[in-house]
Amino acid sequence: MNKLRLRIARLALALGVAALCWACNAPFIPVPPPGQTSFSSELVSDGAGGMKTVWITRGGPDEAATLARYFIFDSQRGAGVITVAMPDGSYEAPPMDGTLGDHVQIFFETPKGNYSQEACVLLQEGPTAPHCQ
Repeated sequence: MNKLRLRIARLALALGVAALCWACNAPFIPVPPPGQTSFSSELVSDGAGGMKTVWITRGGPDEAATLARYFIFDSQRGAGVITVAMPDGSYEAPPMDGTLGDHVQIFFETPKGNYSQEACVLLQEGPTAPHCQ
């Protein structure tokens, strides 16, 4: 009788450990990368009496990015900006420094904590930024 109880206890423990491992390693469901991205440039004062060009990033609407936090990073400069999307998933980021042709990585984090895949686009003025090669 004691051997049977010991076997049942071991089986229950093994099933519990297996369930715990499965719960901690839930399947990853990828979020698609940000869709349409556009850049526009503006001339602003550089603080030293000169002018410099800054870039405004816009995107969306994107149903998967409703109220998401967007991360826009210029690889060549090693700097970027963060902004929050509107209820329709569209966004307009604050101005950032950059040079025409820079590679810009964009991704977002949903309110549930899921991250999108990263999109790489070229910093160019126009209605749709081309993807990096």
